[in-house]
Amino acid sequence: MKTLFILLLSVMSMSAYADSFYELAGYICDAKNDQLLLTYDGAYNEYGEAMVAGKRDTQWDPWSLVARDDDGNVVSLETVHGSCRLSDGVYEVAITPSPGNLNIQGRCGAWMTARATIAKEGKTIFEVPRFENDCHDTETPIITRVILRAKEPIPEVETVQWQEFYQ
Repeated sequence: MKTLFILLLSVMSMSAYADSFYELAGYICDAKNDQLLLTYDGAYNEYGEAMVAGKRDTQWDPWSLVARDDDGNVVSLETVHGSCRLSDGVYEVAITPSPGNLNIQGRCGAWMTARATIAKEGKTIFEVPRFENDCHDTETPIITRVILRAKEPIPEVETVQWQEFYQ
């Protein structure tokens, strides 16, 4: 009986593994179509690894933009900046990681999203405070795209439901 238990335990442990979810926040300067896009993408396991391996120079894993102490707590956030020239001027983009909690052991501590701003002539014209609302919020849609077209005052915001983003 003891041998059967050990055999079952070893078979069960071989098939168990944890899923890993990957996110990328970024932007695309699409001068050909005279638009700027903010992007937020996510995928599990090998799809997420492939997404990260194929990322553009203007995409970042939000976790790569934080510094942590020896206990894993977030101690600083790095903001990345970029610019995009469209027919009506130059737009400045800033993307900053947005941790659920600076204390990695606290509520939402191992959860991360990002925030982004678009500015023109030194004035913020659009802000995404967080692409995702909260680690426990499965009701609020997740922002995946913000499309700012030159000469249009209000960007288009595309969202998906939590279940679709985390499928």
